[in-house]
Amino acid sequence: MDDGAATLESSEDFYTLLCVRADGVASFVDVYAADDLAMVRSHAAALLREHLSSRKVEVWRDGALVEELDRA
Repeated sequence: MDDGAATLESSEDFYTLLCVRADGVASFVDVYAADDLAMVRSHAAALLREHLSSRKVEVWRDGALVEELDRA
């Protein structure tokens, strides 16, 4: 029986990117869909350029920290 609920099927993975200030507060959160980690890294670098108060961007997927991009 069809209950009318829509399902989302995608080949992309969903990542949560946290822009984190020096005091440890996540000042910006972004959910990003990407086919590969290189796309995510590029987006994380763009977030660091946009959010000058952020010291780093944490990349999370499925509740696990995948990577951190620190401001150089």
